[in-house]
Amino acid sequence: MSDNVIQFRKRKKPKPTKPIKRPRQTPSSPVALIAVVGVAAALAVVYTDFSATGAPAQASLFARCGLVKRNCVIDGDTLYMGGEKIRVADMDTPEVSEPKCASERALGERATERFTELLNAGPFQMRAWPERDEDQYGRKLRVLMRDGRSLGDILVSEGLARTWSGRREPWC
Repeated sequence: MSDNVIQFRKRKKPKPTKPIKRPRQTPSSPVALIAVVGVAAALAVVYTDFSATGAPAQASLFARCGLVKRNCVIDGDTLYMGGEKIRVADMDTPEVSEPKCASERALGERATERFTELLNAGPFQMRAWPERDEDQYGRKLRVLMRDGRSLGDILVSEGLARTWSGRREPWC
């Protein structure tokens, strides 16, 4: 054979392996299934009951929204609660996602931080907005109350928001 020719060798086929025997799973007892369904139903009631007028709303701590949209703050007047998007109906805060100027962004960030602090300060109630349940974007319109005072009124009194007039007004 020549020096620059490589001889081809046929590989041997590996021996077939035996299938792995897995233990047989037995179905759960009906009692366990009923218990799991009962717990799931109870959790569903807790998470959907928050939108009732005057019902306690805080189930966990709030942070800025990321990939998971559940109990988080979008900006100074919008949040997710139990996976549902809610617009605080009695106030308007500067935009943080598409501000018109640097001062609007800065004030919007401060309003968002303060709104998050207020949400995390203790239990609050959500009350339906008298005129309508949702805005044109499908967000639930609610007023957030703690100890008889609107959280929106607190932000307005601190200069981080203004009372909702029925239309957006410029911040720049």
